[in-house]
Amino acid sequence: MKRATNKGALATREAHGALLELRAIVEAAAERVHAAEFEAVRLALAGEETEAAQKPLQAAVDTLRSPSFEAALSQARDKMETALAWHRGAHN
Repeated sequence: MKRATNKGALATREAHGALLELRAIVEAAAERVHAAEFEAVRLALAGEETEAAQKPLQAAVDTLRSPSFEAALSQARDKMETALAWHRGAHN
């Protein structure tokens, strides 16, 4: 492969890796919300009123407000834009 093609492949690979990191954070938040959903349904069926579902919901919110989420989102965006710019430039 040509050196330029290698750079494009690397940029695309880095973008994919950044998206995988972002997905892992979002999936962790989704799992917490899913746990909260189950707890809320269980409480509703049992006729109970507690704040048991609040803890996993708060954890999900905290995950999406965290600096690590913001950093992962920013990195994914930057790496995707870099890969796209490289591919646009390579084909023009």
